[in-house]
Amino acid sequence: MEEKRSYGRILAVSVLVLWLEAMLAVVIGVLYALTRELPHFLGSTTAVMSLLAVTKVVALLGLVLSLLVVLPAVALSDLLGRVIGGRDAWGWVPPTVGVVLSPLAVWARAGGWETSTVLATWGVTTAVLSVAALLGRPRRKGLFGLVAKRGTAVVVGIGLLGSFLIWTEILPKYRPPSITRADVVGTWSDNRGGRLTFEADGRVTAGGISRPGLGDGTSDAVQGCSGSGTWTFTAGRRNTWGQRVGTSIPGCGLPDWRVAGKPGSPQLYRYVGDPDDGQLYELDKRG
Repeated sequence: MEEKRSYGRILAVSVLVLWLEAMLAVVIGVLYALTRELPHFLGSTTAVMSLLAVTKVVALLGLVLSLLVVLPAVALSDLLGRVIGGRDAWGWVPPTVGVVLSPLAVWARAGGWETSTVLATWGVTTAVLSVAALLGRPRRKGLFGLVAKRGTAVVVGIGLLGSFLIWTEILPKYRPPSITRADVVGTWSDNRGGRLTFEADGRVTAGGISRPGLGDGTSDAVQGCSGSGTWTFTAGRRNTWGQRVGTSIPGCGLPDWRVAGKPGSPQLYRYVGDPDDGQLYELDKRG
């Protein structure tokens, strides 16, 4: 006799699969960010704590989606398979998930979402939830443990593979452009009226540059810094991450500027408040 469908097992496996898919997305996102300009959020305490909080939200969201979409889709696909083909078939699962999600797509479109955005979101969500439904529907003992082991192996494996590709420079990791003292000379702007002008003789002039806030130091003061002083350039000892541009302007108290951007289009930046918050104050070279 065929084993009876266990919807409790489907629910558990579905939540697990959705959580694993979310973790896979995080791993791929981190690897991608390492190849992009200024991945300043990586490695910070805040990012780690946020990720831990997100995992709980993902598990709760996975439970809700499994109850509202995955379980009804599996039941409906079984019914359609038996009525049309005489037996339940996995091929009915993806279109059934799409149908169950359709009311949400209609609601989003009525709420003002662009049609392209609605269709893309509906398609991705259908694919993600279909995987959870397909992996949860087999009538097999020990399914949860099997999915947990293999799913974790996939996530860890992709993380290790991506790390290896970045370490070997097959996927180039982002590094700030290498600049010289001559590259610093000129005017740099925050695109909001603030500017720093570096002279070749070591002088610097500031006009409306945002300065670290007074008091707790967690924000930038609204009042800008203006005045004249001197500047220095320090090349990175081991790599371009160590490049610094220091400014000494009476009454400003500006920390050293770090280098970002890309070759031919460098930027100077400093952290605003706690570096773990990842907020930057950036300057672009204008001449």
